[in-house]
Amino acid sequence: MRSEEAVSHDICVCWCYDRCTVALRLDGVDEGILRELQEDGRRSFRQIARNVGVAEGTVRARVRRLEDAGALRVLAFVDPSRLGRSVLALILVRLDAAEQERVIAAVSAWDEVTYVSSLLGDADIYLQVICPDNAALWAVVARIRALAGVRETETMLEMQVHKFAYRDIAAVPGGSPRRGTA
Repeated sequence: MRSEEAVSHDICVCWCYDRCTVALRLDGVDEGILRELQEDGRRSFRQIARNVGVAEGTVRARVRRLEDAGALRVLAFVDPSRLGRSVLALILVRLDAAEQERVIAAVSAWDEVTYVSSLLGDADIYLQVICPDNAALWAVVARIRALAGVRETETMLEMQVHKFAYRDIAAVPGGSPRRGTA
């Protein structure tokens, strides 16, 4: 069993998309807990404690600390195609820089938009949308194009998902991320 007094690694979690300004240092216990939760977000603290080699109270406290720091959220992922929302599209948006924050705020409020990120390169914003059909997708694209500051959109229709996994630094082979990948 591993000691609860694990050595702290030089690992910082700071996600630009969360606009996090405080770095969180992770040790081997934190990494083990994160790996366990990434495998199964519903895994009990008792089972995680057994697998990581620490007390259940340690897992509970570490998870609470990671959640409070904004480094951990446990979510349920659904398969939209099984819920009648079978059109998944990726939309690249090019816009006037002065309007970026306003456009992001607008599209982030829409139910069809499931992911929004800012980009460097040919496009300024990346959107993932899920719609029940092509007509609904067309309506979303029209709404985007009608926003002030939007110059151009490029829509890609996703035909088939071959792999879907949300993995983070705890899932990097060897347990520790390579420097510069967090």
